[in-house]
Amino acid sequence: MTHEHTVEIRKFRPQEQEQVHRLVSSILKQEFGLDESTYPETDLSDIAGHYGGTRDIFLVAIANGSVVGTIAIKEDDKNSALLRRIAVSPAFRGQGIAKQLIIKAIEFCQENEYRIVHFRSTQAMSAANQLCGQNGFKLRASMQLGATTMLKYTRRLRAARRPAASKKSNKKND
Repeated sequence: MTHEHTVEIRKFRPQEQEQVHRLVSSILKQEFGLDESTYPETDLSDIAGHYGGTRDIFLVAIANGSVVGTIAIKEDDKNSALLRRIAVSPAFRGQGIAKQLIIKAIEFCQENEYRIVHFRSTQAMSAANQLCGQNGFKLRASMQLGATTMLKYTRRLRAARRPAASKKSNKKND
């Protein structure tokens, strides 16, 4: 039974800390059987601090006043960012929320002039892997760790906001 909900995608607020931690942790444990030693959750204990850099962001999807989805961007170095914490509540899947989240995250990366975005996952995270593939990410590496296959996806971004780099006019079409 799916219902269409009005969903707002926006920057995380500190009062949502517990909701976010509960959502992401429950998905990792219930759907993937991953405990903290496999996939550390230290960033979820202090989201505002961990994703508080000028080129970091933690986004939430809000429906009916509750956090129903998450995605994060963390600066890796001057040219690259890490895409993290893609999660959507099972009750809200199939409505395009994850796609909205990834589009906003990529826009943030372009605005912040990253050249490449990395996403690390496991073979079990098939929905997130498929979402990334549908949004321009390419599988670049895989590594076997015990029974788990770790995967690394990357997406190259076009140079953003570089005056005179464009062959067409520099005026904005927003």
